[in-house]
Amino acid sequence: MSIQIADAIAYPGRATSSIQFSSGGAFGFNGANYGTSGQVLQSNGASQPPSWVTPASGGGAPSLQVFTSSGTFTPTSGKTKFLVYCIGGGGGASNQSTAWGGFGGGSGGCAWRYFDSTEMGSSASITIGSGGAGGSASGTTVVSGSSGGNSTFNPGGTGVTLTGGGGGGGSNGSGGSTTNSQGDWVGNHGANGWGSSWGGGGGSLIWGGGHGGDGFYSALNASGDSGGNGCVVVFEF
Repeated sequence: MSIQIADAIAYPGRATSSIQFSSGGAFGFNGANYGTSGQVLQSNGASQPPSWVTPASGGGAPSLQVFTSSGTFTPTSGKTKFLVYCIGGGGGASNQSTAWGGFGGGSGGCAWRYFDSTEMGSSASITIGSGGAGGSASGTTVVSGSSGGNSTFNPGGTGVTLTGGGGGGGSNGSGGSTTNSQGDWVGNHGANGWGSSWGGGGGSLIWGGGHGGDGFYSALNASGDSGGNGCVVVFEF
């Protein structure tokens, strides 16, 4: 059994429309037009009745891919928009000399950007920057740590290459820079270790990747701490 509401809505220049309710509670337009499972109701403007349509792909909850080593990103089927974070490697700390505390390394820069499916293409090439090595033990001489490597995300479509720069090595542990980021998240500067002070490495900006190597107390005559490797994080929608 169904109930039909006829002549309920009239559209200029068109025949009178009707809304029909089925015995199960479904409703249709212009007769028993109930759509199919999964369809949604779409407005077609003031002069047209609404219609049932299949939603565009790419909806639903976002998915996540995390890369801690170089490789290739392949979009998940049905996903059309992408938010990418690209974090460079952290710089290594200076050595722990017999006179000075170690100088912390700078953290890697974090570049982020939105890409659509045209910009992304069918895949993207990923390079993960390694953390810089700590300065080697050298008595009373301060030996700077090495800079971290750059991380890059290079989409195969029309989009630009995203780069998170590596952090500087202590004792000049400046934070890493970014290229083509929609927000310039420069890495944190490492702290200096004076006398017996501890020189902390620059903290990671996101996801724990690319932190600077930590300096330590003096009089240990040991090599500095290495910086953390970078990473790439991709949210798909």
